[in-house]
Amino acid sequence: MKKYISIFIVLIALFLNSCNTNDAGFYRNVYVDSDGLVSIETQSSYSVGDKIYLKANIPKLIVEEGQTTLLDIFKTTGGATQFNFSYIIEKQTNATDWEVVTVNDSELDIENGLAQSGYYINSFCNYNSTEEYQYRVGFPLMSSGNYRLYFNYNGGETGTVELRSISDKTNLILNITSNVTELNSSGVYNFTVN
Repeated sequence: MKKYISIFIVLIALFLNSCNTNDAGFYRNVYVDSDGLVSIETQSSYSVGDKIYLKANIPKLIVEEGQTTLLDIFKTTGGATQFNFSYIIEKQTNATDWEVVTVNDSELDIENGLAQSGYYINSFCNYNSTEEYQYRVGFPLMSSGNYRLYFNYNGGETGTVELRSISDKTNLILNITSNVTELNSSGVYNFTVN
């Protein structure tokens, strides 16, 4: 009988040990909505050789829906110096198909922030001396055709972008959902390159 009790105790110990009790990552995330933090610098027409620019200006103090005081996002995140977001640019290949357009990092026109190209553009808004997180990067348009740009490739609200603070492991991670007025009702910005 003692043998069975010992085996049972070992099995329970293994089961309890496998349970994930690290809720710190979950409880470190906070969510807010703040409008108009990211924009697409649209043009009436695009030609081969032009660039399409995305811009983000996130002030240290933002309006938080339903609150009367401004939220200090720098303080809330424990001094995070970057916010991250991503987007995809695709080119239409036929009536129904699209393919992701990629470029080398060196081909991106990085004026503010950081950007890394791949399947999507991984973007970083940098905190600066004006107490804003800023980003402005141009993506080169190298061939004619129909294009689309969108955010939230892995889900999320249509017409918005999700920005996430790059906080150290002991501070809150602030997730900001912001509308992007240039997107259509499907959450896409369509444009043609001549």
